[in-house]
Amino acid sequence: MAPAPGPPPRNPFRPTFGVSPTVLAGRSSLLTAFELGLAEGPGSPYRALIISGARGVGKTVVLNELEDTALRQGWVHLRAYPGPEMTATLVRTSIPELLDTLGSPTSRRMLTGGSIAGVGSVTAAADPAHRAPEPTLITRLREVARILAPRGAGVLITLDELQSADPGHLHDLATAVQDLMRDNHDIAFVAAGLPAGVADLLQQQGTTFLRRAHRVDLAGVAPAEASRLFADTAESGGRTMSAEAVAEAVRLSHGYPYLMQVVGSMTWAQANLQGADALTAGHVRKVSGPAIERMGLQIHAPSFQGVTGQQMRLLYALAELSPDNGPVRTGDIAARLGLAPNAISMAREALLRRSLVVVPSYGHLQFALPYAAHHLLAHPHLRP
Repeated sequence: MAPAPGPPPRNPFRPTFGVSPTVLAGRSSLLTAFELGLAEGPGSPYRALIISGARGVGKTVVLNELEDTALRQGWVHLRAYPGPEMTATLVRTSIPELLDTLGSPTSRRMLTGGSIAGVGSVTAAADPAHRAPEPTLITRLREVARILAPRGAGVLITLDELQSADPGHLHDLATAVQDLMRDNHDIAFVAAGLPAGVADLLQQQGTTFLRRAHRVDLAGVAPAEASRLFADTAESGGRTMSAEAVAEAVRLSHGYPYLMQVVGSMTWAQANLQGADALTAGHVRKVSGPAIERMGLQIHAPSFQGVTGQQMRLLYALAELSPDNGPVRTGDIAARLGLAPNAISMAREALLRRSLVVVPSYGHLQFALPYAAHHLLAHPHLRP
């Protein structure tokens, strides 16, 4: 009797937000520049980065990779989380835990009572005969930097969803990072967020330092890099992906990182269902519809939430004039809406700030994300 077949190979594609893919594509130049920046020393522009990009373009994945790059050089990293307790969490929890792992005796002080300016009440036990000053974000980070200096290492602070950060807390964090940089401590800061939100936040008072940070706008992955990702990821899982299948997957995913993982994952699953050992172009074509639908569910539906009626009417006009997501003259959009060209300027600017459309050339608009037109036309109930 022939042995029962074993389970299919594990799917190496990872269509999950914020999870690093098995194979990273299209970001090697940024990672190399950051690695050099850490080795270069204080003053490198790559020690203060602001990364922006549309949903699903891989911002969180890049943050993960930058953290790993720092760890390989012996650095430590801290994650700041946007919210009402961002600064307090760093001062009272994240940095003390880090100091404890680094062997700092001050991290073992127990909390009892007091307050930190700009953070709120906090407690700290101390010898009654010697009451130490309450820690601040700057003093905490300086202690970390002093411990790491003899080791030739530094601390990387990362912040995801930058657009959701409180401006006051962001000011505190930026001030602390800048203060340590001025004194030549080894510290780096990388934040990531949606383009419009980042732009609005950086106009707030107290963000001058961040406005001077090196800006990185993540775009889609070039076809050659996308081809490598599909072939190498499939190979890492123990399967081959034919050249025709790779070409079909690249065409279907449009270099959009999240969609690339979705297409690869669904193609792998389709091969499992058919009992195939290799991924073929037929498998890719079979999953094209479900992959586009998932793109709509996971990316487009959340993106269109909160869009006003006038803006949505403009989007539907754009979709009807270019169902394949190509560029359209703004004059043609206005004409379809029965309006003068200048009458759609406010809606146009709002959609640009929401990163739903882009200007591919003067006088034209285009959807920022693949299959946005398809999603709208498939959901007429969204039309106001």
